Amino acid sequence: MPVPPWAVGVLALAGFALWWCFLLWLIGAAGGWGKLARHYRATAPFRGTVRRFRSAKIGLSNYGGVLSVGTNPDGLHLAVLFPFRPGHPPLFVPWADVRATPVKGWLVSSFDLRFEKAPRVLVRLPAALGRQVAADANRAWAEPDGLGSPEGAPGNSPG
Repeated sequence: MPVPPWAVGVLALAGFALWWCFLLWLIGAAGGWGKLARHYRATAPFRGTVRRFRSAKIGLSNYGGVLSVGTNPDGLHLAVLFPFRPGHPPLFVPWADVRATPVKGWLVSSFDLRFEKAPRVLVRLPAALGRQVAADANRAWAEPDGLGSPEGAPGNSPG
């Protein structure tokens, strides 16, 4: 008995969906999102300032324009756009667990974020976004240095 044409389409769509989910899971695992999720998976809807369609590098993975970066007095929120969500549950990291270091590169400056419970995972934010996040963190820590940088904030050490 021949397979109906609609069944071939359904199987192709299901196959693509499975491939897509596996690929996204692999990207999250290679970059470190999975390690972060083991410790910092968001357990409640995020309320605070959200900057959408942002870019960052997390470990080996680049997230170009698909990242939402949120801040509130309690911590840092990271999430990816819905079509890229498989393998990437939303994250929430308390400020006490965030270590931020400004990095001056030859052509491009950035902010490196490291995390208390997943110290080997590096999140590299573009400088402008990093300054915004650092300024929000300083307000949350109530010890702003007036420069919009995280030096001098509790939990942050130079270098």
